[in-house]
Amino acid sequence: MEAGVGHIVFSTLENVDKITGGTKYAPHFTDKARVAGHIRGLPISHSFVMLAFFYTNLLEYYVPRMEGDTLLLPIYLPEDFRAPFVDPLTATGPVVLEIFSNPERYNGKTLPIVGDIISPREMVETFQRATGLKAEYRNAFTRDGLLRYFPEFAANELLVREILGMVEYAVEYGYFGKEHDLEWSRGVKPDTLNWEQYLRKTGWRGDKQSFGF
Repeated sequence: MEAGVGHIVFSTLENVDKITGGTKYAPHFTDKARVAGHIRGLPISHSFVMLAFFYTNLLEYYVPRMEGDTLLLPIYLPEDFRAPFVDPLTATGPVVLEIFSNPERYNGKTLPIVGDIISPREMVETFQRATGLKAEYRNAFTRDGLLRYFPEFAANELLVREILGMVEYAVEYGYFGKEHDLEWSRGVKPDTLNWEQYLRKTGWRGDKQSFGF
């Protein structure tokens, strides 16, 4: 939550429980949506931002591993499914500043923040081009794939259920609702990093990093 003069900006996500009729378990999404629903009923000037999947997830939680001369990238989406991604560290601030600078224009609106819409196959191809390293996609979308590459997750069944529910929801229903303008944030900040720009700016070559989110 960020506070401006007379205007509040909150982070939210879609209400997965409501949209799927309770068939997908993603409480992180649903709880944020319920908080947003409460805020909408309050007599305060407010806006919501809704961030895409983080590039940083691949650096912090779904870390690649070397097998021979090839870097294997286990990604939590099907290989050819195109999804919205963003760098939360560089994309969020300029968007929030835009909202605070024009509170009346954005009052009551829910605004997505997107850096790229890209599939895991394209992410791996781009990674190879940007780094010169040989890399291959691996499935971390299914339960078997997720636990094969990240067996430590098995100790927390609720976490596994939530990860699977979140990504299944994104694939079956779309990460963002169809009412959202996915080009809006890139219009506000045209130099928002796409995946290739993110790789070249950060110099990431598959090592584990921590961001403290």
